[in-house]
Amino acid sequence: MVIALGLDPTRTLVLSQVLLSFGLPFAIIPLVMFTRRKDIMGVLVNRRITTLRCRVFGCHTVLLNFYLLYQLFIER
Repeated sequence: MVIALGLDPTRTLVLSQVLLSFGLPFAIIPLVMFTRRKDIMGVLVNRRITTLRCRVFGCHTVLLNFYLLYQLFIER
């Protein structure tokens, strides 16, 4: 469809990945919250170091998304 519309495939792919990156925090944050709870996960609960690493990754993703928005709308 992209080629049929005459769009640049590389740019379209990059833009689609940027849009998908904004959905990552909505998946990562609840996942970390649920997998750290013993009442939900039982014996499969995450260790504290795993939860900490996931929190850092989640925060990093959110910060990168804010930076992307800053570059897009403010820095021009």
